[in-house]
Amino acid sequence: MNVQDADYLSSSEISSVSATVDSEPVDFSIATEVPVETTKFRWILNQFGNLSINTELYSPYIYELGFFSCKLKLVKYENGFGLFHVCCKCQTRPGYMNQTESKPIFAPLRGAKKEILIDEYFPYVVEYQVSVSDKHEREIIKWTTCFANKNDLESFLIGEHRNSSWKTLFRDVLVLRCCMKLTKIPRTEKQCPGIAYSLNMPSWTKLSQDLKSLYQNSIDTDYTLVVESEEIHVNSCILAARSSVFKKMLHHDKDQNVPNVVTITDVPLPAMKRLVEFLYTGAFEDATKGILFEEVYDLYYAADKYEVMDLRKICGTTLMAKASADNVSKILLWADRHNDVGLKSQILNFISLNFETVMDSLVWLSFRKKETELANEALSFCAQKLKAAADK
Repeated sequence: MNVQDADYLSSSEISSVSATVDSEPVDFSIATEVPVETTKFRWILNQFGNLSINTELYSPYIYELGFFSCKLKLVKYENGFGLFHVCCKCQTRPGYMNQTESKPIFAPLRGAKKEILIDEYFPYVVEYQVSVSDKHEREIIKWTTCFANKNDLESFLIGEHRNSSWKTLFRDVLVLRCCMKLTKIPRTEKQCPGIAYSLNMPSWTKLSQDLKSLYQNSIDTDYTLVVESEEIHVNSCILAARSSVFKKMLHHDKDQNVPNVVTITDVPLPAMKRLVEFLYTGAFEDATKGILFEEVYDLYYAADKYEVMDLRKICGTTLMAKASADNVSKILLWADRHNDVGLKSQILNFISLNFETVMDSLVWLSFRKKETELANEALSFCAQKLKAAADK
């Protein structure tokens, strides 16, 4: 079973209105931001036909803010299944208000000098587009829904499928492709003149495109990375600015009068190309789009090795989006080896939510024999979660 294929996209609409009095210039403008976040992911449920009636399956968290979060719940019926959006509360995190407090938190408005108040933590409008396919990628059902979230612990129905012939459609694998759009509360603030949005979204996009062109056309390059006998020509100043490891490596070579060629043997060529392009452009959606599970790990490994931590986090999210009972042990092992506390926490929660399916898999049984200590850590975590739930 499994979750989300992950392209994470964010967008905001900003409008600015200037006021005048008797044709005299004024010293402020009003900026309003309507935050909109769009998340696309894929949830794959293996061995779906073997699940018992009324079984509830949960995805990892799709969205988290403060101590609120949401995820998907799929319930298997006798003659079909239903998909729900579930709101829940998480543990309070540093920087967010305590659950018992009533004061609003502070959050910055892009381009503003001061902080503004947010009246609510969670998006108040949620839109879903979900398509359901079989293991052959044939679309069977499509759901579209929209609702307003006013209760922190509410559950909303996205769609149901009830049909006497549904078992012939989904025997082993159920694939859900989801697009969730979150529209948050508009935020408005008075701003002083001179605050120009010189680094707004179009400008960032153009900068990324220009740097991508610089990389693709090998303009003024001064270093060569040799990977699997192929040469990647780079600008050392960009790599040094974006990666502390590259900075030490390239400066050391210059100090030692070493030829401007670096041979890399432990990172596959596709992963190194994606890493270098990300260092130039910062375009994470291109770095992880349409690549296989093992390729995501190769990129994750490269990002960790060269201390490109924002890309490592993106790769971790993508690994979680491809998590299943068959590969959950790999993700747990990688997170542990790379000392990735965030990814390890997510995968342990995934195991806890899908405990029976994971523990019954042959892959996990083999993993327990090879990585006994780590497997026992996961079992201990699940036991603590179960005990905490029973004590509530």
